[in-house]
Amino acid sequence: MTPDGPRARRRSNHRRDPVDALLAAAHDQLGIAVTDRVNARGGPPELRTPDLALDRLLAASHRSLGHGIGRRLSRDAGAALAQRHSAQRARMAAKGSLSRRPAAVRVKYREDALRLVDLYWPFDLAEVLHEAIRIAEDLCDLLGDAVRPPGRARVVVAGLHDHLERLSRLPAPHRPPTSLTGLDYLDAVESALADPAERLAGDLHGIRELLDEELAPTVAALEAGGRQYLFGVDAVAQDLIDDLARGCEEADVLARAVAEVERASNDFVGADLSNVKLDGVLLEGILWDAATLWPAQWETRVRRASLPCDEEEGVLVVAAQGSDSVVHAEA
Repeated sequence: MTPDGPRARRRSNHRRDPVDALLAAAHDQLGIAVTDRVNARGGPPELRTPDLALDRLLAASHRSLGHGIGRRLSRDAGAALAQRHSAQRARMAAKGSLSRRPAAVRVKYREDALRLVDLYWPFDLAEVLHEAIRIAEDLCDLLGDAVRPPGRARVVVAGLHDHLERLSRLPAPHRPPTSLTGLDYLDAVESALADPAERLAGDLHGIRELLDEELAPTVAALEAGGRQYLFGVDAVAQDLIDDLARGCEEADVLARAVAEVERASNDFVGADLSNVKLDGVLLEGILWDAATLWPAQWETRVRRASLPCDEEEGVLVVAAQGSDSVVHAEA
């Protein structure tokens, strides 16, 4: 058979996959053995039984396949390890500066940090602001509708005022003094939340002033005097929409700060907690994996209280009601 025949092409096609190449080579060796046996072109006959010859051929093929499979498994294990390291690097990059604080400090002040989150993010502020934009846009449409009565605009303005009153629950931004104790972590947490909250509070103050001092009186005059007072009202309403849009941007910044605090308070994947006193510490919601080190007397208790995390493979979450048996995190 010529070198460019089917056998040569088959070998060329399997060069990229060692296991496939070894299987093809084993198939070729078996074919040669059968051909030599049938055509008696194998040279001087060996003093061995056909079964012995077949056993030796199978043993050689087994060794070759074993080497190929070993290389493949090593390659797959290396790829899986590289992928795991890449995921860990991405996780660390997304955590932020608070998550780089010592795990013992983060778990110790976890409840205090989460209380600050509830204080600065009592509900979805961005959702409230987006809904306010929708109401303001409806007001612009209403002002441009010559058929609908002007009095309807006053009702919409009153509804917008009541809607924005929900934002009065936001705390006044507080900047704690620099602490020389272990509480500097909580200072950093509150500072991360207070910076965007302060900007958002300023935007909300301007929005309320624009609504109460300009838009509401103008709409009231429109209802009393008719549409001849319409001039300029739509411009004020558009200014309100623009201010609300800027408030949404600040709310998004605050939401990201809240998410960073929650990650620092909940993500203990790969953390060393072996020397931490966990008595009285709220553990519900903590994420951990096989690399997380717990105090010896706590490991089994944490495993029994944990369930697999739906979002990440190999990660467990401490639940309010754990499993009936010990759950093992996959390495």
